[in-house]
Amino acid sequence: MAAAVILSPVAFAEAQTPITVEIQYDKDLLALDAGAPVVMASIKAQAKKACTSYVPVFGGNYTDRSCVNDIVSAAVSKINEQQALEGRETADEFAQQTVMILADAEQR
Repeated sequence: MAAAVILSPVAFAEAQTPITVEIQYDKDLLALDAGAPVVMASIKAQAKKACTSYVPVFGGNYTDRSCVNDIVSAAVSKINEQQALEGRETADEFAQQTVMILADAEQR
């Protein structure tokens, strides 16, 4: 079952441009230990895409790592909350990722 989490606003790069991100994920995969890493990889890839822009001065793309980390943290937290509200199981692997991400976010 596909689902989406919409996160807004997120400040992007030095200009602090607000962005809205819709993270797509599969609720059923989150219940499987083998599926949790797939969902995490997808969340990270979507966050990276949202936080990457072309910078003419550099002649290439720039990815704002802080933006990526913020989106991943917010998405994981929101997804866990949504899974709990719907009474869905969440794989231990995803829950462990959540604890690590939240601990990292608190250290920043």
